[in-house]
Amino acid sequence: MIKKKSWLWWFTIFANSNVTTTISPHIYVCKNFSTLPKSIQERIIKHEKIHLQQQKEQGLVKFLFLYIFALPLFYNPRRYKWEYEAYTKSGTSEKQAKEYLSSWHYGFLLNTNKKEAPGGI
Repeated sequence: MIKKKSWLWWFTIFANSNVTTTISPHIYVCKNFSTLPKSIQERIIKHEKIHLQQQKEQGLVKFLFLYIFALPLFYNPRRYKWEYEAYTKSGTSEKQAKEYLSSWHYGFLLNTNKKEAPGGI
């Protein structure tokens, strides 16, 4: 089920109202979601549905613990793998996915050696 984020999300550290967040069984869309082009909306939903599947496979509590509670500024191979999978399976090229994951938006996922991610990613 898709829901729009309320102002209460500003009280969270990692999931403010400017980003889309998935907590099974809901996808909480960012505040400007409805103004995005339809193709971008569809790609975001596809990306988040992949995270729903990942949460189902891992179990929600385990997934959220391993995904969210990584120490900032350290490389988190699990989260990198899950984000990379969500990006590439939702239509982002492998090269662009790696660029996204090394940007400041994912700073704490940064693999400073620029090596391939575990599992052959």
